Amino acid sequence: MECEVKIHELEWNRDMHYALGFSKLWCRTIGVWPWQRNEPASIVRFGVFFGIEAAAVISLVEELFVYGNCGSLADLIEGLSALFIFMITALKVLLPWLQQGQMRSIIQSAMEDWANVCEPRARQIMDQYALLGRLIYIIQISATFVGCIDLIILRPPTLSTDRASNISSARTLIFGPSCWAPNSMPRSLYLFHYHLISMCLCSTIIIYPGWNSFMASAALHLCGQFEVLNASLEERPDDQNDVDQKRRIKKFSIRHDKLLTLGNQLNETVDLIAISEVLSNGFLICLSGIALLSDITKGKFDNVDINFALRISVWYCEIFIYSYIGEKLASEGEKLQSTIYNYPWYDLSVSSIKDIQYIMMRNNSFCYLTAGGIIVMNNETFKEITRLMFSYFSALKLVLD
Repeated sequence: MECEVKIHELEWNRDMHYALGFSKLWCRTIGVWPWQRNEPASIVRFGVFFGIEAAAVISLVEELFVYGNCGSLADLIEGLSALFIFMITALKVLLPWLQQGQMRSIIQSAMEDWANVCEPRARQIMDQYALLGRLIYIIQISATFVGCIDLIILRPPTLSTDRASNISSARTLIFGPSCWAPNSMPRSLYLFHYHLISMCLCSTIIIYPGWNSFMASAALHLCGQFEVLNASLEERPDDQNDVDQKRRIKKFSIRHDKLLTLGNQLNETVDLIAISEVLSNGFLICLSGIALLSDITKGKFDNVDINFALRISVWYCEIFIYSYIGEKLASEGEKLQSTIYNYPWYDLSVSSIKDIQYIMMRNNSFCYLTAGGIIVMNNETFKEITRLMFSYFSALKLVLD
């Protein structure tokens, strides 16, 4: 039974909101929703979010070059962490804006799938992957919110300084050593920098986990569609003639090719951000681990160290999410290849056998989730990244000691 819906402007139903609601809310909030790209309001939102992140990056780079490492190791590591986070966050705003054509194809395909699904087994598979995508978003945004709000609450701005005294009172900064904001700095400039970083943190709460939610939801939906496609081929009606079998294989081939194309589009969309996050997160985990270990060996463990531990967990979780999703995509490709190979092709006509051979050849170029086009994200890669992080952690600790 077919339940095809011919849709030009898809109306959002309950299932679409459940599976894609977080992604839609995120895209519309930062102004990268593909169907509203040319609207003035979307352009303004995109400009505001990207401008805040870019301004914060420029401000931190300037202070790093002007004042350098004038404080403790932990303060310097916090400043570097903020710099990398804000750079990645700016990239998570800019690239979706530049790649809205690909994003539109991915979202449109997911919407059509939810509009056309009618088989109970297919709906069950899609619901499972949709639930997993929602959980990833909730966990990520909760951890990011706690970490960022904790910094803002525990580090309020210094509103007064004693210029007459010879003893300088340190000004509070959310990130970086307090000497990056000396008392000689005008109070208005100090407050501008402080509130700029505060606004940047607030936008990071929205952008940073939002992108991961969009990527995870799209990739997991694609995994679900491959699983549904695989299940459709495993069902073998006995009463089908050659014409029906050929029609069925043709329909499978068209759907298979479309999903592979969407998978490649998704990989092109996340490729640059994935390599940026893998490299930056690995580096920041090593640095934060050194600061955390240094405080523990000194018998000190306070809110700063708790925030370090929370950030390490978030960064490590992000690398795991990329690896987990990449592994799921690869496993679906292997399952599909096995199902196609075990299909009773010997009962088919010669032309249908050739179609099966073509599908197998096409599946050899299965879509994988890569980072920078050089690292295939899967469980083995996650193990290797973890091993390298511990190695670099030891090396960096020796150098800093």
